[in-house]
Amino acid sequence: MRPLRIKASGSPVSSSNIQGLQEMTDTEIEQYYSAILTKDFADNHDGTNTGEINIGGSGTTIGTATDTKRDDAVGTHPTDGASSTVTTYTAKQVETTVSESITNRPIGYVSSGTVGVHEFDDTELDSDILDKVADDFVAQGNYTIGQYSLNASTPAGGTWTSRYTLTDTQVDGTTANMYIWQKTTATTAAATDYKPLKVKDSGAGIQEMTVAEIEQQMPNFRNYIISSGKGKYVLQASAPGSGTWVQQGDTGGFTDTKKDVASQNYTGAYSGSYTGGYTGGYTGAKNYAGNYTGAKNYAGSYVGTSGYSGTYTGTSGYSGTYSGAYTGTYAADYSGYAGTSYSGDYTGSYTGSYTGAKNYTGYYTGAKTYGGTYTGTSAYAGTYTGTSAYSGTYSGTYTGYYSGTYAGDTIQSSSSTASTVKLWLRTA
Repeated sequence: MRPLRIKASGSPVSSSNIQGLQEMTDTEIEQYYSAILTKDFADNHDGTNTGEINIGGSGTTIGTATDTKRDDAVGTHPTDGASSTVTTYTAKQVETTVSESITNRPIGYVSSGTVGVHEFDDTELDSDILDKVADDFVAQGNYTIGQYSLNASTPAGGTWTSRYTLTDTQVDGTTANMYIWQKTTATTAAATDYKPLKVKDSGAGIQEMTVAEIEQQMPNFRNYIISSGKGKYVLQASAPGSGTWVQQGDTGGFTDTKKDVASQNYTGAYSGSYTGGYTGGYTGAKNYAGNYTGAKNYAGSYVGTSGYSGTYTGTSGYSGTYSGAYTGTYAADYSGYAGTSYSGDYTGSYTGSYTGAKNYTGYYTGAKTYGGTYTGTSAYAGTYTGTSAYSGTYSGTYTGYYSGTYAGDTIQSSSSTASTVKLWLRTA
């Protein structure tokens, strides 16, 4: 059954051109009936009415979109590549049943059974009128409005109003917005000559329905969207498996992007503390003021001016010139004069050259060259300028320049997609 309208020989309809009654065609239902109801759907939108969608409001969750970003800034090296959620957008569609109350119903012609003209009941209204309105609604023709679309910029055709904003945020401060738009003005205005008929309030005859009387069916239309599935939306990466779904908006949908993480070489000044083993050759002129406690031999030449006040207990010969005061016990052979041995205590000043092979166990405080083996535990506080390699373990703090290549993960300036969601409309 289809709604009846006045048949006329011209437009607008008047008493002079009325020819009788006829059923409305699908095109006429779209151009008037569907146009009226979908306009009311869009005009009274606040995100809380049945069939409407929202972000973060009430209703049934139909999907989420997540905005994430890197924790570390671009150029951070090294990085663990961790990310944090900035915002989670929860999309919902209101699916609660709304109360229906129609006092003015369209009439149609029944050709079988009880033949004649009668008012549409609720079942007939759903199956024969509102089902066609829902088809027009999801087809998004020129006469219907109220539909949603996910786009970066305003969609084409009619007037679109931005309802909700989804933002992709990057750690460097850049952002990219996507919007959920709703069509609020039709591409083509509704026709005026295809008004459905109703029984007059007095019961005496029939008359054309007003716009307000047609809008009484708005609750029925909202409920039909939910019960039929035509006009339901989801926000997710791909279309659901059941029903017929069509993507609404930009092909790429809403994309969450994050800065790339890549392994790269780092070459710069390293000023941290180094506590590992040093096995290379030290040839610089820096001061070494720490305690040397290792067991390695020191075989270089000491030519500095700083005093050496430690204890010499090695077995190598001392062949330099000793000009300081000797107060210890000298028990070696003395070969300075006539090759005779000296075995007593020497407490005076010795200014000659000592070339014997015996151990020297006293204290050396002079500034002459030391060329033997040092294995003691006393501190050495002089300046080392020799060329021999130091191969022991250095446990102090190194604050010089590290000129090697350090490989690790670095936050890049480029970005890649982390996730994508699209807006889908069920059409059948």
